[in-house]
Amino acid sequence: MANVVVVGSQWGDEGKGKIVD
Repeated sequence: MANVVVVGSQWGDEGKGKIVD
């Protein structure tokens, strides 16, 4: 779960979209 947060921070909106998907 922590890894997802880091990825979202680096990718921004794109990371959020991938996490949601």
